[in-house]
Parts: sequence; structure tokens; C-alpha cells
Amino acid sequence: MYLLFRFRETLAISQRLVLIIVIGLFTILIAGFRALQELDIKKIVALSTLSQLGLIITTIGVGLLDVAFFHLLTHAFFKALLFMSVGNIIHLSSDFQDLRKIRLIEFCYPVRLSFSLVANCSLCGLPFLAGFYSKDLILELTLSQFSRTIYIFFMFLAVALTVAYTLRFVVMVMMGGLMTSSCLAGQDNDPLINYSMAILWPLAVSGGRALR
Repeated sequence: MYLLFRFRETLAISQRLVLIIVIGLFTILIAGFRALQELDIKKIVALSTLSQLGLIITTIGVGLLDVAFFHLLTHAFFKALLFMSVGNIIHLSSDFQDLRKIRLIEFCYPVRLSFSLVANCSLCGLPFLAGFYSKDLILELTLSQFSRTIYIFFMFLAVALTVAYTLRFVVMVMMGGLMTSSCLAGQDNDPLINYSMAILWPLAVSGGRALR
């Protein structure tokens, strides 16, 4: 990723940008469809990261280098919060990573799950969160500057896959699966964890608007 940005002047005159687009699109599709089938919560987050990197590479191939770097920054904001919240969810669910065995009811852990929900909504590109500004800009400029219908279709499919596996993750964690412990044993008042995620929360919400 660094090399693609570092040699952006060379890429601008290269005839191999189509290859970069194809690699990025295949990365998005493979990671997205695999995340829809995965049950390991850590693997879902890892595949989500791979999918977003594929989107960035595709954006570079289209020629929108500044927009790709913009999405790289906004992605760092909400994905850092998502990594922390997912690690915390695994800890609260007795170290289970299988989505079928995780169920954290919202009234048991309202603070922790609210942070996770914000990170996931920003990943989906929900309006006016950090991810919305960069993803909307990518799709808008792709539509206006790139005329090949097949590439536009796959770009929109990539966003749709992100929404699909994220929604599946949220529903299964909050409303599905089996309870692994009693709600009475829940601890939602750890100041160190809550403050750490609270620092990232404003960036996941308004970081995109601040950088735009």
C-alpha cells in the first residue's frame, strides 16, 4: 500500500492501471464473500480489513489517489475502534470467538456495544459517520470519471458486501447465539477500556468530516 502511494507519479503514466483495478476488485470480492461465510469473529474483522484495502487499491487504479488516501485515514479511525471493541466482546463472552456462541444483550453491556455499533455503522458508510465521507466520495467520483459499467458494478457490490457481513455480525452478536454467562456477571464499568474506546469514538463519528 505504501509503495502504491509512494510511486503515484509513476503509476499516473503507467499502462498497467487496469491490472491494479482488477487485483483490487478480486480482493474485495474474495474477502467480502468469505466474510459472509465466516463464523470466527476475529477472521471476519480481518477479512473486512482486507476488503477495505482492496477498495483502496481499486481507487488508486482508477486514479483517485487523494481519495484513496482519505479513505485510508478514515478507515484507520473506525477500524481501530472496531478492533478494540471486538477484542472486548471476545473477553466478555468467555473467550469464545464463534459467532454462534456469542450473545451480548444490549442492556447488559450498553457502553461496550454502543462503541462496537458505531464502528460497524461507520464501516458500512452510514451517513455522516467517518466512513460515509470517503466511501461516498469514491463512488461519486468513480461514477463521474470512470465509464466502464463492469467496474462501477463491482465497486457498488463491494459496498453492498460490506453492509451484508457487518449487519450479519451485529445481529448475531446482539440478538443471536447462546448466552455464555449470566448478565449479572457482566462488567461494563471498566474505566481503562471505556476511556480508551471513548478516545477513538469521536474520530469514528466525525473524523471523516474533519479531514474532508
